[in-house]
Order: sequence, then C-alpha cells, then structure tokens
Amino acid sequence: MNLTVYFQKKVYRFCLGLATLATIPPIYSQVPDSSVPEALLQKDIAGPYILEALQNNTGILAQEKRYQAARASITSARALPNPRVQITHFVESIQTRTGPQRQGIQLQQPFPAMGTLGRRTDIARTHAEALWNAYAIQQFKLMDEVVEAVFDLAYIEKSIEITHKNIDLLQRLESIAEDRVKSGASLTDLLRLQVEIERHFDSVSKQETQRDSTGYRLESLLGRDPTGRPFILDWEAPQPIEINAQRWISYVRENSPEIAMLRSIESSQEARERLAKLANRPELSVGLNYLRTGDALNPATSGSGDDPWAIMVGVSLPVWGKANNAIGIAASLEKDAVSAQILNQERGLIGNGMSWIAKLEDSQKRIQRFETKLIPLVRQVQEITESSYQSGNASALDLIDSDRALLQQETEYWRAAANAWIARWKLATLSGGLWLN
Repeated sequence: MNLTVYFQKKVYRFCLGLATLATIPPIYSQVPDSSVPEALLQKDIAGPYILEALQNNTGILAQEKRYQAARASITSARALPNPRVQITHFVESIQTRTGPQRQGIQLQQPFPAMGTLGRRTDIARTHAEALWNAYAIQQFKLMDEVVEAVFDLAYIEKSIEITHKNIDLLQRLESIAEDRVKSGASLTDLLRLQVEIERHFDSVSKQETQRDSTGYRLESLLGRDPTGRPFILDWEAPQPIEINAQRWISYVRENSPEIAMLRSIESSQEARERLAKLANRPELSVGLNYLRTGDALNPATSGSGDDPWAIMVGVSLPVWGKANNAIGIAASLEKDAVSAQILNQERGLIGNGMSWIAKLEDSQKRIQRFETKLIPLVRQVQEITESSYQSGNASALDLIDSDRALLQQETEYWRAAANAWIARWKLATLSGGLWLN
C-alpha cells in the first residue's frame, strides 16, 4: 500500500472522524492532519489493517457517496423553485378587434414565504451532518470488526504455537516412556502420553480451522478476495495505561459520532418545525403573459397586429390551517422523539463504555499476574515434574497435569493480551478516538 498517496487522497475523511472531528462535517473547510494515521500505524499490529480496510472496504465507499449526495442537496435547497413556462396554441383563433390571437406564452416564477429557503437549507445541511456522522460511525464499526478479527487471529496463532511446543515436549517424553517399556516398565505411562499427544493434535486441528475462518473474515473486511493466505502477526501484550473512567465517559458524551448523528437529526427536526410554521403564510408568484396576435380584418384598425402582454402577481391561499398546523405538530413530536433517543443512546454508550473500561482493567491486571506470578510458578512446576519423570520419580499423570496447567496459563495470558488491545480500540471508537490521540 502506498501510504503517502493514501494519506493525501483517502485518509482525509477518516482523519476528520478519527481525530474527534466526527461532529464537524467537511462542509466547513478543515485541514487534514496526516499525523493521525501515522500515529495509528504505530499503535499496534491492527493499525495497517485498519488503514487498508478504510481504503478498500466497499461499505465505507457507499456511505461516503451517500454523504456526498446529501452535501450536494444543500445547493438545491437554497435555490428558488424552477420557473414555469406555458405555451398555448389556439387551434381556432380567438378573433379580437386588433386581430386573431394565435399563441399565448406564460412565464411564472414562484417565491416561497420569507425564511423558507433558509430553513430548507438548514434541513439539508443538518441532514448532511447526520450522514457525515453516520459515515464516521461506519468507519468506527469497521475498525471494531477489523480489530476483533486481527487479535482473534493473533491469539489463535499464539495458541497454536504454544500447543505445538507442548506436543514437542510430550513427543520427547514419549521416547523416554518407550525406552522404559522396552526395559519392562508398565505400558500405562506410554499410552497416557500418546493419548495426550493426540488430544493436542486434535486441538491444533480445531484451532487451524478457526484460524482459517477468521482469516477469511479479515480478508473480506480488508476488501480483498478471500485467498486463505496466512497473516504474519508479530505482537506483544500491551503496556498498561492509566485508566481515567471519568475522562473516557466525558469523551463518549462529547465526541461519540453516534450521539453527534442524533444531535444532527434533532437539529434537522428543529429546522423542519420552524419550516412548518411558515405553512400558513401565503406564497407569492410573479409572471408574464404574452399573446401573439395576427393582423386585424381591417388593417386600419388602431393597434392592428399588436401583441398584448401583462404582468401577473399571484398569492397562494393557505386556507387549510388544520392540515398545515398538523405539519408543525408532527415535526415537534419527531424532535421530542429524537431528544429522548439521544438520552437513551447516551446512557447505552456510557454503560457500554464502563463495561469496556472494566474489561480493560481486568485484562491489564491479569496480564501482570500472569507475567509476574502464575506463568513463572507453573513453568517451574512443569520443569520440576519433567525432571522428576525423567528420573522416575513422577508419573505420566503428574507430567500431563503440569503440562496442561502451563498450556492453560500461557494461552490465557495471550487471550488477556488480545482482550486488552480489543478493549482499547473499543474505547477509542466509543469516545471518537481518545486513546488514539
């Protein structure tokens, strides 16, 4: 991927949404900040895949086109209605004193009530803002899906790697058990080791199937044709970060694109309500009427053949007041509904944010516990048990138990590491990009 070209031509839209600018539509000129995607690349292994997905995912492209269409509608909303031209041809001419009338041409330009165009422009603008925020939401949802796929895949790869190491260990001990059987020892230990080895191979087979399934899903998110090519994922557990729950939640309230989209819709409904109040005001129209007239029967008649024309002024009659008032009532109720939806959405997002904060705290604590206590202790037990087995002071069951304990602790460690990365990204998308900044 040519990231330089991508930053210049593609990432601009993403930068605005990612750098907590999701609430500001690019109707207003904004200077793109290429440091945001550059920082994104340095966050972890998910960064490059997110950039690739944002560039190639067709769902993002579709949402962008919807926003561009809404933005284009702002120009038409502020324009006057199209003038009307009407041409009348008299099949049988109307004979007048000055001659027969043959054709009539009428031109008419309606003028909406004062303030109508401005309020229609407000509706179109806020609708475009809502679609811009919907575009940011789509980007963040894609980020979430890519991150989950990347770190699920990374975890599976680590789990397969650990299982293969345990298989190598068990196979090495299997040869020791075979030598003992040849020396007359019981066959039980050898059979137990062989069962455990086959159980590990079965586990690897299931993990490889899961890895392939996750890889295909990730390729589709990246806009690639699924090929099953392996992903090279070199990663580590994240360093712990300070968790300030109050700051996270404040950013969720202020910068969440989901809240911003609903606020734009609320503003649009307010503009519709203001527009509805103009429904009872008359609308003017100005026109010109021109009649093409032939020569009179008596050429000496005064005004013979002159084409008459007239200026017309029309006024609409908003006599259906009840129906017009219903438009305003409907707009007001819609605005109230969106206001309630904003409150409900805000509470849901805050609850979701608090949940991910708790998951991040738990994952960071577990990572530290695994690194400093659990894994070193379990590994020590496993090494002692292996040495004891080789010297004949431990059974195969003891060895298998210690091997399973180490396998479980190491795989849980990498699951906690993947969960910590995922939680960071989830909090970033919920808050409009706080962690990324």
